[in-house]
Amino acid sequence: MPQLDSLSALFQAPPDELVRRLLYGLLVSFIVGQLNAWCYMWTHRGLSYTRTFTQALILITMIADLSMSMVAMNVIAAFGLLGGLAIIRFRTVVRDTRDTAYVLLCLVCGMACGFGWYTIAVIGSAAANLVSLYLHRTGFGAWRSLESLLRLQVERGAINSALWNEIFHRFCRAYAMVSLDDLGPTREGDPQVCQCSFKLQLRDPERAGELAMALKSAFQVTAVHLLVQQENEEVS
Repeated sequence: MPQLDSLSALFQAPPDELVRRLLYGLLVSFIVGQLNAWCYMWTHRGLSYTRTFTQALILITMIADLSMSMVAMNVIAAFGLLGGLAIIRFRTVVRDTRDTAYVLLCLVCGMACGFGWYTIAVIGSAAANLVSLYLHRTGFGAWRSLESLLRLQVERGAINSALWNEIFHRFCRAYAMVSLDDLGPTREGDPQVCQCSFKLQLRDPERAGELAMALKSAFQVTAVHLLVQQENEEVS
């Protein structure tokens, strides 16, 4: 494919060259955005993590590519983008980052239609929505979505037994004990009772009830509390 000297030559390029340039730019921006999102996801620390923000990083990278293509074709488009961004920032309350990305996408596509650049609007909209569907179907950014908390009271002798570990391996991808408190015997002569807290990554959150029942049937469990987090943790 012949290389364009600058983005400003995009407007004078033949239609097939225009399509190739748009597709190439969207593909590269998708790859770069996904690499940035992976790095953000694996290096994030703290409680304020959301899957939608991670997905929005990819969409915003692609939308920025469309925006710069429009600005290179006509500087007037830059003023329209500034006005639209001011409306989004100061006039509209959008709590979800992915919602903001879609507002930006609609703004850019609408401006492209207004300038008569229908190819940019159609290709940009199709590419962004296909990527959004891919992110949704694959659950991209949801590597923390199965973190759950298990608290139970059980006889001390049952902890770390072979059956105990077998049950956890059956229902969990990973598990770790985060606390262990001795409660002592409830009555004189009774076995020692402990309260344990575990952090779990369930294989299937729909089978959380089966895990609780398996623990109750296998050991003398007096209390079970299982908190399953279906979505990523988020602190506002």
